[in-house]
Amino acid sequence: MTQRLFLPIVLGCAASAFAQSVPTASQSQPTSGDQIQSLANFWTPERLAAARPMPLPQVDPASVAVANAPSMPGASGVIAGGRPSVPPAPVEQAATERFPLNQDSGEDTAGTPSPTGFNYEMPFNNYRTGINNEYPYSTIGKLFFVIPAGASEPAGEYVCSGAVALNNHTVVTARHCVFDYVSQKWYGSWVFYPGWNDGSNSALGGAWYVNFAYTWVGSSTASLTSGGWDIALLSMHDSTGTGCGGDKGKTIGGSYTGWLGAWYGENYSQVQFNIFGYPQEAPFEGNYLYQDNGATGALNPNGSSGIVEVGNPQTGGTSGGPWIVGFNPNNATDPSPNNTVGTGNFNMVNGVNSFQWTNPSQPYAINGPEFEQSNFWNLYTDYQTVTCS
Repeated sequence: MTQRLFLPIVLGCAASAFAQSVPTASQSQPTSGDQIQSLANFWTPERLAAARPMPLPQVDPASVAVANAPSMPGASGVIAGGRPSVPPAPVEQAATERFPLNQDSGEDTAGTPSPTGFNYEMPFNNYRTGINNEYPYSTIGKLFFVIPAGASEPAGEYVCSGAVALNNHTVVTARHCVFDYVSQKWYGSWVFYPGWNDGSNSALGGAWYVNFAYTWVGSSTASLTSGGWDIALLSMHDSTGTGCGGDKGKTIGGSYTGWLGAWYGENYSQVQFNIFGYPQEAPFEGNYLYQDNGATGALNPNGSSGIVEVGNPQTGGTSGGPWIVGFNPNNATDPSPNNTVGTGNFNMVNGVNSFQWTNPSQPYAINGPEFEQSNFWNLYTDYQTVTCS
C-alpha cells in the first residue's frame, strides 16, 4: 500500500511535506461549510474572469540528464463511467469553429525524429466543440484556484481544466493544478464549473466545491518526465456544499454531469485520443471548450518514461484537461470510430494535459502521463480510503 502523509490547508494556505524515498500521496485538509460560503463570496464573476491561465510547465530536454528506465509493467484495467440520472435539457449550441492551423504538413519542422510515431509537427485536429450539456462533454469544466505566496508561480487566482471521472464525485486534473512539488506548497480555494460556456452552466449545477485534493507529494515523484506523476484527484462536495458521494445532497456526476470511466496499464503506442481543455493564453480566450483529436505522436520522447506526446496547439489553462479513449458521445451500440480499446469500453480518461518540451520549442504538442498501475491506480486506490466530511 502506498504511504500517505496528510497535510493541512485552509483556502490556499501552504503546508510542508517531508521528502520521501518512496512514492507518497497526500491530501489537503477538508473544507468546512463555513469555508464553502467564504469561497462562494470570494469567487465573484470579476475574479473568475480575471483568473490567470495556469501555464503549461516547460521542460528542456537537456534537463533529462540520462535516459529514464522504462516504466515497469503493472496491472491493466478499466473503470466504468456513468451517465447522469436526469440529463439536462438540450440547449442550442454555438457553431463549431475550426482552429486555423496547417496540421500534418509532412515537413519535419523541428528536424528531430520522435522515438516512435511522428516527427514534430504531429498531426492533430483542434476545434471548439460548441457542445457542453451532453455527456460526455458535460463532465469537462474549468477549475479555479488560488496559489499562495512562496510557490513557483506568482501568488494569485488561476484556472486549469479537469473532468468528472472514476465515480460520481471525483474530478481528475493535473497535479500542477493543486500542488507545487518544488516549494511543497498546496494550492487551495478550488471551485469547479462543469460545462463552462462563456460563463457558468446552471443546467450542470453551476459552481461545485472541493472537499479535499489528493496527489503525489514525495521527492521520488517530483519529476514531470519520469513515471507520469502529474495526476491529481479532487473529492467534490455534494450540492449542499457538504459531504460527498450523495450522503448530504446530489452528486455532481450522478445528478448533473455523468462521469468518465478510466483505462490504464495498456499499450500506448497506437492509441487514438480525444483531448479536451479550456485554453486561455493567446490565441485562445478561455471561455469555450476545445477538442483536439490526435494519436500517439511519440512514446517516452527525449529519455522520458511513462509519457505520451501528442499534437495539440492548446495553451495555458488547458492543464489537467482529460485525454479520452473510446470517445462516444452518442452512446452508440456499435464501437465508435475513435474507439481503440474494444467493444463496450467508451468515454474513458487515459491521461491529462501536463507539459511541453522546449529547445526547440514545440507549441503544437503537449505531453501527458501514461495512466499505469503505479501512478494512477495506486493513487485512486489510496484516495478511496479517505473519508469525506
